[in-house]
Parts: sequence; structure tokens; C-alpha cells
Amino acid sequence: MKRNLFSLAAALFAVSLFAITPFRHHRFDQFKALPVQDSAIVFFGNSITNMHEWWEALGSEQKVLNRGNSGATTPELIDNVGSVISLKPAKVFIGIGTNDLAYENLKQPDSIAARISELTRLIKQGSPATEVYVQSILPSNNGKRTPEIIATTNAKIKQLVEAQGATFINLFDDMQGILTKELSYDNLHLNFKGYRIWLDKLAPYTGLKSIYTPDMEETNCGYNDSSFGMRFTYFGAYPVKSGDILIIGDEMIHGGEWHELLANPNVKNRGTNWGYGGISINAWIKAVEPILTANGNKEIPSEILLYTGVAPLYAKDADIPAIIDNYKQLIAKIREFAPADSTRIEIMALIPRNEAELNDSLTLPFNIQLAGLASEDDNIGFIDIYTPLIGRDNAANPDFIENNFLMGRGYGVVARTLAPKIPGSKARCPKCIEDSYSKIRAVQP
Repeated sequence: MKRNLFSLAAALFAVSLFAITPFRHHRFDQFKALPVQDSAIVFFGNSITNMHEWWEALGSEQKVLNRGNSGATTPELIDNVGSVISLKPAKVFIGIGTNDLAYENLKQPDSIAARISELTRLIKQGSPATEVYVQSILPSNNGKRTPEIIATTNAKIKQLVEAQGATFINLFDDMQGILTKELSYDNLHLNFKGYRIWLDKLAPYTGLKSIYTPDMEETNCGYNDSSFGMRFTYFGAYPVKSGDILIIGDEMIHGGEWHELLANPNVKNRGTNWGYGGISINAWIKAVEPILTANGNKEIPSEILLYTGVAPLYAKDADIPAIIDNYKQLIAKIREFAPADSTRIEIMALIPRNEAELNDSLTLPFNIQLAGLASEDDNIGFIDIYTPLIGRDNAANPDFIENNFLMGRGYGVVARTLAPKIPGSKARCPKCIEDSYSKIRAVQP
């Protein structure tokens, strides 16, 4: 017993040695701005959880919540478990551990298992009625990961979490296609075929059926070596209804749970990228056709919101006229599949940077150009999300933006700005968001 307590203490000591990145900080902070969903099913984990739209893949079931965070480790989930406990969810599916293997002070199988066991205990202690499911670490040979060390770690996780009363779900055997790149482009993350296998395995536990079918086309837009190529495969698979609103864009879009922020099940996230910035506008041009046409399960959406241009605008020697020209090509490509008499396009301003000089020289001039572009067409609007986020001296308001990432309160500001432009949407009031922050702080162990 004394040895077990020592092992647990050593494992948890790693929490204090691990610093969270700005990207993950903003994603965890956004969780605090989201509303509580009754009888929620929560997916809590790392990028393999984060990059998937679980609720859409499970039939646009609004009670399915994504609380994944790219790059997250077990200490970070422990530090942010209050966001899950405060929900008092019906079920939590934990998927964590693979990133620990990349860090010298976190990678030991015993310590990984001990931290996941502690995470399980904290959830069950804080929300006794919640059913906790711990999913195995998926096979991988990316970086320092090996199938052998993962199998050893999974065995230890199973033993400890079952002793806590949680259900262990073995996905390791089902996902061997990650190693052959049948289910993955990088031997770590998943294309839609991997999530199809995953959701079929979870069906007895979720009670929900996956929208993925074996005959679906894999639409990666030619990006068969990147995480956003894998995310494009989901976009091609997800159904689109005539009343849907698609939000297409860079990391700020991907980082937001917009159907929750806007309390609207017709709002669908089509954002991608890890870390600050986004992909090129040319990449989005390639993605338009599968987003709007692939797999024969798509109607023409009622509205499309665009947020892109971050990567080229803040690159060295940015050429604003060239970026605007690419933006025009993106709109023209959208119009091939979503004509003006069916779909309204709303162009979103880029959010401010923390550096006032960049806002003066790049962000604000670019946003003025975007507004001018929108004014050329009666069926295109412009939504100014820049101004509500500005603080003193034309720098980003630090209450809303840190390290150029939108934080939870900032997501609330953006949602309140977007809601009047999106029928059926209702954003949370500032006091509601502050109440959520307080509630989460009160239950965080």
C-alpha cells in the first residue's frame, strides 16, 4: 500500500512540472464559457478527441459534447477536470495518455495509469451519478510512441480504472490500421474511417448510431499527409441540411464549440488547424466542393460564415491585395455549389492581435478590405467581430484575447456578435458566462 501511494504521489508530482501551452490554455478556457447540457455525453481527451465533431458524427445529437484539446496530457486533464465535473454529465468517455509518452517526466506506464486512475476518481467523486468510460490509448509509432509501450500502458490503465468502478474500452486491437496508415496519415490521428470503427465500438455504451457508412468516399482534397487532410475527410462525410449554417475557417473557428456557443443545432463547425493561425485560402478553395457536395448526403446550406486569411496576412511580406483576390476566388468557388438565391455568405473580420502595431498595419486594413468586398454583393454581409474585442490603444482586450488566442470570454463576445446574424441562435450573456467560471472554480479539485 505504501508503495502504491508513493507511485501515485510521484505520478501527480509531474502535474506541477508541466506548463500548458497558449493554444491549449485558450481551448480549456473556452470550455468555461459553454452552457450546461442536461444528460450530456462528454468526450474528454487530447487532439484525437478534439479534432472530431462527435455530435455530428452521432446524428447531430446536441447532448454530445467535445471537451478534447490538442496536445493535452493527463496532468492537464486533471487540472481542468472541473469543466467536466460541473456538467454532471450522464457519461464521460476519456481518451488520454498518448501525448504523455512524448515527455520524459510523464512517459512511464505506471505513472500514466496512475494519473488516469486519479482523473477517473476525481470525476466519480465530483459527479457520482456519471458513468465513466476510459478508452485505451490507440496504437501508434509516431515519435517516441511504440505499440509495445502502449500495450503495456493500456494493461496498467485497465487494472487501475476498473478498480475505480470505471469501464475500460479496448480500442487498441480495433485500430491497428493506424500503423499501416489505412486509418491515419501520420500514424497517430484518424481519418473518418478510424472514427467509424471507433463509434461502432462505442455504440453499446452511447446508445447512438454513427452517420459513417462503409461506402463513404474519403475526401482529403489531396492533403494525405496532414491533420487537416484527415479533418477534411470528416467534412466530406457529414450531412448538410438546407437549414444548416456552416462556419468555415481557421484555428479560431476550429477552437470553438459553435453549436453550443450559439445554442443552435443547425450551426456546423468547418474549421481546422492546430496552434495559432490557419491554413491557406487556396486550401479552403480545394475543400469547398467536398464540404458542400461529397457523398450525396448534402443539401444547400442556408448560410455560410467565413473566417480565414490569418496565415497569409501575418506571414512575412504579406500582400493584402493578393489575399483579397484569393478570398474572391473562395467566394466564387462557394457560389458554384451554393448560389446566392439559396445561401447567404457572411464574411467575418479577423480578430485583433495583442500587438497594436500589427492591428494598425495589417489587421484593420485587411478588415476594411473585407468589408469592401462584402459591400459589392447584396447577398454577402460583413460581421465586425474585431471592434468588440479591442482594448486600449488598438491592442486586443486582454480579458478576451491572450497570446493572440481567443479566450472563453472572447468566444462569448464573438457569439453575441454573430447570434443576430444567424436565425435561431442565442448567445450566453456575460453574467451567465461569469457564473460558469465561478461554478467550475468551485468544483475543480
